[in-house]
Amino acid sequence: MIAPEPVSRLARTLDDLRNGQASPEIVRWLRAQREYALGLPAPPCGPHGYTRSLLYKSERFEVLVLHWKPGCATSIHDHGGANCWFAVCEGVMHVENFRRFDSGQTAGYARIGLEGREQLRRGDLDYRQDDVHLHRCIAGEQPVTTLHVYAAPIERFRIFEERTESCAETSCSYDAILTAF
Repeated sequence: MIAPEPVSRLARTLDDLRNGQASPEIVRWLRAQREYALGLPAPPCGPHGYTRSLLYKSERFEVLVLHWKPGCATSIHDHGGANCWFAVCEGVMHVENFRRFDSGQTAGYARIGLEGREQLRRGDLDYRQDDVHLHRCIAGEQPVTTLHVYAAPIERFRIFEERTESCAETSCSYDAILTAF
C-alpha cells in the first residue's frame, strides 16, 4: 500500500499545481513510487489487454497502476478534463500523440490528426493538461507497468476514431481496487 504520508504529500502537491506550480513534485512522486507499483499483482486481464487498478481516490485526484500485455493498445482518448501524468515503471510504452482540430461543439464529431510518436522507457513520464492533446498508448514487446495520477478523478472521457472523424463519451472502470484508505 502507498503509505499515507506520501499520499498526503501528493495531495499538497496537487493543491500547489492548481495554484500554477508543482509539476516537478508530481514527477518526483511518480518516480519514487516505482518499486511499489512494480510489486503490485496484476488482476486477470480482460479483452483490452491491460488492467486498471485503483490505488487511491479522493475528490481531488486518483492514483492507478496499469499492467499491460505486450502489444496491447488503448483507443485514442482524452482525459475528461483532468490533468494526467503517467510514469513507465517497467517496459517500453509507445505513445501516439494526436491533436483535435475541430471546436468540439458538434456531438459525436471530432477532426483529429497524428502529431507525432514517442517511445517512453522505464522512468520516463507523459503529461496531458487538456482535452485537445490526445493520445493512444501501445505497450512494447514485453509486459509494461505504468503508474498514473489524474487530477481530478476521471469519471467520463472521450474516445476518438480518426478515420470516421467521430468521438464518443465513455465511462471509466477499474479491474481491481487495491486501496486501503
